[in-house]
Amino acid sequence: MMLEDAQQRLGEFLSPLTVDVFLGEGLSGGFRLVRHDGASSRAGLLGPDPEALLASATHLAADLTYHSANASGPPPSLAGVADPADFRARIAAFHARNYSVRFPDLRPLAPAVDAVARSLELLIHQPVSASAFWSRGGMRAPVHYDDHDLIVVQLKGTKRWYVSTRPSPLFNTWKGVSGNPPDLGAHEVVDLAPGDLMYLPRGTFHTVDSDTESVHLAIGFTPLTLREAIVAALDHLSDMNRPLRATVAGRMEGVDPQALGGAVAEAVGQLLNAVRAPGFLTAALQRRSSRAIGGLDRLPRPAQPPALGLDTVLRHADHAFSHLGANAETIDFAYPGGHLYIHRGAQEAVVFIAETQSFRVRDLPGDIGDEVRLALAARFVEVGFLEVASPQPGVADLFGAGATSR
Repeated sequence: MMLEDAQQRLGEFLSPLTVDVFLGEGLSGGFRLVRHDGASSRAGLLGPDPEALLASATHLAADLTYHSANASGPPPSLAGVADPADFRARIAAFHARNYSVRFPDLRPLAPAVDAVARSLELLIHQPVSASAFWSRGGMRAPVHYDDHDLIVVQLKGTKRWYVSTRPSPLFNTWKGVSGNPPDLGAHEVVDLAPGDLMYLPRGTFHTVDSDTESVHLAIGFTPLTLREAIVAALDHLSDMNRPLRATVAGRMEGVDPQALGGAVAEAVGQLLNAVRAPGFLTAALQRRSSRAIGGLDRLPRPAQPPALGLDTVLRHADHAFSHLGANAETIDFAYPGGHLYIHRGAQEAVVFIAETQSFRVRDLPGDIGDEVRLALAARFVEVGFLEVASPQPGVADLFGAGATSR
């Protein structure tokens, strides 16, 4: 997947909102509503019958969550689900007691959702999750907030949202001391119909209710924050500065905060000087992006890597993208699910692989022999970044029709 592909796919999903507006002022401008204009196909991201798709996902039974502010009884058990019919009956039991049911980890189940999520990951260098909420009329949700940004897409039915108009506090993700139940306060009422899209910044208090059966999709992510940029700078400095990696305390009882405070203050001063140096912060963010992309859900890999020849035509696998970094000796080729560390003598070929969507093995440039070309190509196929182009069998063929990314 090239940058242009990701921008186009995300643009189609967001339409009529543009990618530049969404990833620019959109992420800093608070709550945003985008009505369906008929141009986007986002209402069909879970197919023509989203309930049937969700009811078939029996493997998710143990991971389902649920909520309600007006439950008529305790939640039913999800233990020992026997088959799709049993699973659907359990879901119906939740609905009968006014629970909304959340289906997590939808990306392997819905290729269209996975494509949108992967496109967003390419652009923001952060992980993206996808879940769906299925409810029946009469359900009310408790007032709450999410610790990540949300793109909500109504897929079926209608749902009424009550969204706080106060600026989000942008809470940190860790849990603090529990206080009183959240108060929605001043709010806006928004009715969503199929195809409507809504963006909620993390920490935005909201609740929902519905008079009809409803399914909506929730895509979660957290853009780069100032805190994370500072952490990236500190990580980069500590890679180059051994004292920052030194142990400063064993037992926490009796730690001398005055002595430790001096060391911390000195380190903060070093960090301040470093971020003012030309190129330092750019390098720090590049290193952070490499780690983030390598930590994403990995690409599908062939169970049996195919034999390659110099005239084998290869192509980028679906949803594959990369981020390149390097030191004096080694290239760091980050891709979803890992890293390849390759000698810089093959740099020209590695850059070519990253930037060329389809090619023959013999086309790999650089002062390298054919054995190296074949070895490089084989390694990229093995990790799922490249696949053999038709008419020869590709990675999808080797996995079969049910291939999913894990």
